[in-house]
Amino acid sequence: MIYVEGGSSVQQRLAKDLYVFCSQALNIKKQIDVDLKIKVVKNAQAWTDHEGEGKFYIDIDKNLSIDKFITAFCHEMIHVIQHLRDKPISEKEAYQLEVSLAESFKVKFSNG
Repeated sequence: MIYVEGGSSVQQRLAKDLYVFCSQALNIKKQIDVDLKIKVVKNAQAWTDHEGEGKFYIDIDKNLSIDKFITAFCHEMIHVIQHLRDKPISEKEAYQLEVSLAESFKVKFSNG
């Protein structure tokens, strides 16, 4: 489940669509809760924190373009899957996978 706070109505809807897409694409089977705040984020486009027991916090900068918002969300969801798989958090892996995940979302989203 995703809970969204802040941002525009377009960003909120996009975040919900991205959550469903990324959960399926990354094969997340465990029940997780993501608290997403769309707000001004200093010194980053976004970040993720993990509380444990499937509870995650993500902040995304509300001033990002739609394309950068999509990519940032995908990047942070890759960190979520890293936590769930007890893998070390790897920025390298997240940067490698974010583009293909974001592009897949855009293709699916543009095709309905």
